[in-house]
Amino acid sequence: MDNPAGAKMGTRAAERDGEVSPAPLLEGTFGFAVTAILVAAVELDLFTALDEGADTAEKLAAQKSWTPRGVRILLNALAGSGYIEKQGSRYALTPFAATYLSRKSPVYAGSMAMHSKMLRDNWDHLAEVVRTGQIRRPVEDGEDRGKFFSEFVGSLYGMNAPAAQAVAKFLANPAPKPCRALDIGAGSGVWGLALAKAVPHARVTVADWPAVIEKATKQFVAREKLAERYSYLPGNFREVDFGEGAFEIAYLGHICHSEGAENTRKLFQRLHRALARGGKLVIADMLPDEDRREARFPLLFAVNMLVNTEEGDTFTLGEYQQWLAASGFGEICTLDVPAASPVILATKL
Repeated sequence: MDNPAGAKMGTRAAERDGEVSPAPLLEGTFGFAVTAILVAAVELDLFTALDEGADTAEKLAAQKSWTPRGVRILLNALAGSGYIEKQGSRYALTPFAATYLSRKSPVYAGSMAMHSKMLRDNWDHLAEVVRTGQIRRPVEDGEDRGKFFSEFVGSLYGMNAPAAQAVAKFLANPAPKPCRALDIGAGSGVWGLALAKAVPHARVTVADWPAVIEKATKQFVAREKLAERYSYLPGNFREVDFGEGAFEIAYLGHICHSEGAENTRKLFQRLHRALARGGKLVIADMLPDEDRREARFPLLFAVNMLVNTEEGDTFTLGEYQQWLAASGFGEICTLDVPAASPVILATKL
């Protein structure tokens, strides 16, 4: 993963005055270590302990009955990787860690680190997948039916909330009447909840696996005290009937990358039918550049889809525009939001 302090990795950064440095080889082959120290710190709940005042290695080791040597080395590695700050012998959280890695934060997202640990075995067999096209185990198989995703989608709420709020503000000016929204694969419900809070007359329908709805979505809806404005379509959203002309807004919040190209096109066609004329389709995802050579994280995430799904990938804005137009959508544009990629908006003609 990227160093949060902003360090760049890659062969281009290695070329200085005609010399080629081996540094990217060290960084690339040891990149797993950054993930490992982050996962270990989350497993130990180290960031929360720092947030609660255990600001030296000695205090932390004594408080938790951990080995002083282990605590010291891990803290220093976290500081060197930009996750925490160090002044003398004292350590403190960066704003990033305080926001997303301390359990004292309302938008704690540490489960994302544990999610990466769950994916590690598939990643370790990347070469095999490239050779054979066969993945070791899909992240969501027929028996799982949403359990995998229900265990980590809560972490996505805080990460996606700023973008969801920006989209809701845009859609609320002015909001359609009626304002019926369909949130597909809602998970924590972050997209629909932002709309429901911004538009008092909005009603939201969630289509997702029963396990996700019960273990995640309903919990967040209850927290926001919006249960009376929510309804549910439990099941596989590839098979659930969305109806015809039943919604003014539909959300695909980080869904397309796991669906793959063909299923995404089919989903667009079904959503065109489900939306009323003039209805808006909102697509949030990671967009690689058109040549697929520079947007590092979306390109790496495509590899994540390769090793964990049968058909998943990341898609360019040009591809989305083509598929949307072929499905009957027009007025296709992007909205800049606080996220790595802009949100795509399309209108049913």
